[in-house]
Amino acid sequence: GINAEYGTREKRRESNTMAEPTAQELVDICNNFMLTAPPGEFMEVVTDIRGLLSNEALLNSSAPATFRQYNQEQMLAVQSPAGHKFLITEFGEVGDGQYVDPMGKMIVKFDHIKQAVVGQAGAAPAGGDEATRAAFDAAAQAYQADHYPDGTATVYAKGGKIIVCMQSSKYNPNNFWNGRWRAVYHCTVGAGGVEVRGNIKIQVHYYEDGNVQLNTDTNKNFKVAGGDAATAAKNTIDAIKKLEKAFQSSVEVAYATMGDTTYKALRRALPLTRSRIAWEKISSYRVGSNISK
Repeated sequence: GINAEYGTREKRRESNTMAEPTAQELVDICNNFMLTAPPGEFMEVVTDIRGLLSNEALLNSSAPATFRQYNQEQMLAVQSPAGHKFLITEFGEVGDGQYVDPMGKMIVKFDHIKQAVVGQAGAAPAGGDEATRAAFDAAAQAYQADHYPDGTATVYAKGGKIIVCMQSSKYNPNNFWNGRWRAVYHCTVGAGGVEVRGNIKIQVHYYEDGNVQLNTDTNKNFKVAGGDAATAAKNTIDAIKKLEKAFQSSVEVAYATMGDTTYKALRRALPLTRSRIAWEKISSYRVGSNISK
C-alpha cells in the first residue's frame, strides 16, 4: 500500500514538471521578444536575450530574418545618401538588403544588423505614377513638418496605389520612456475620388519603477474627393490630419478616464474606508487595537 501510494505521488510530480523547451522553441520565444521590443530598445533586448541563453549561437541563423522583420515593421527612419531621411518598409524592399528611396530616386543598401544605410545600389526603377506620387509626397512632408517634430514620411507608387507611410519616434531614456507613432495609408486614386485604407499603430514604453506599455492597432477607412494630382493629395492629407487629430484626442481621453474606470475595476486605489491607512496610528484602528493586545 505504501509503495503504491509513493509511486502515485512520483508520477503526479513528474506530470506536473514542465518539459525543457527544445532549441527551436527557445529560438521562437527569443524572436518573439525581439519583435515586440519597444522603440529605441531593440538592441538592449537583443543583448539581454543573448545573456540569458546558455548557447547564444542558437540565434545566429534566425537573427538576420528577425532583424529584417523588426526594422520593416517599425519603419525605421534612416539617412539617405541624398541628404534627407526616409523609411525602411516592406513597400520599398526590392532585394536582399536593398530599399527604394522614392524621394532620392535611388536604391540604397541597408544593413539590418547595424540598422544603417551602407551604400547605394543604383537608380530606382521606373514605374507607377510619379507625378501623383510626388504630389502626395509634398503634401505628406508638409504635414509631417507641421505636426511631427521628429517625423519622417515616405510615399510610394506601387501596385496602382499611392502608399503613404509616416513614422515619428521620441526617445527619452533619462526619464524612462520611449515611443513611436506609425501610420500607413493605401490610397486608390480614381475618377470618383480617392479611397483610403489606413492603419495607425502607437507603441509607448514607460519603465520608471515599473513596466507599462501602450500598444494600439487601429484601422481607418475613408474616401475624399479627387481632382488633379495636387488636389487629390491635398484632400487626402487634410483628411488624414483630421482623422489623426481625432484619434489622438480619443487616446488622451481614454488615458484621462482610465484611472477612474479600468484601473479601479482591477484594483482599489484606496481601501473600503476611502482613506489611506496612517500606519503610525495603526494602534488606533479597531483591528490594530486587537492586534496590539
